[in-house]
Amino acid sequence: SRLGKLADRVGHWNVIVGCLAVSALLLIPQAFVTSGWQLVVLRFLMGLSLGGLLPCIASVIRHNVPERVAGNMLGYSTSAQYTGQVAGPLLGGFVGGHIGMRAVFLGTCVLMAAGAAWNWAAKRR
Repeated sequence: SRLGKLADRVGHWNVIVGCLAVSALLLIPQAFVTSGWQLVVLRFLMGLSLGGLLPCIASVIRHNVPERVAGNMLGYSTSAQYTGQVAGPLLGGFVGGHIGMRAVFLGTCVLMAAGAAWNWAAKRR
């Protein structure tokens, strides 16, 4: 709820970019953990950061598409989310099994950073 209040103050696009950037930064040390408790703490912090994404994405969609297609676009957003929840672990398991878990975290970091950069550029347009 704090990220929602922050989004109301500074804008939903800014929270999306910030959450993606913070998540990307938190993925770097996850690639180099040496103990289980370190990973737990870092994943918890990343969960806090990612918790602000879905409500902000829904808000951006609602405010930027015509009323008559808002439900359709929110449906696409939800479908993309669930597709990612299936494809992500499958691809991560494949990469982790063939290259190593460090590559999974660093690859996800690159994707999160690219998402933050793309959203920052989209916000500017």
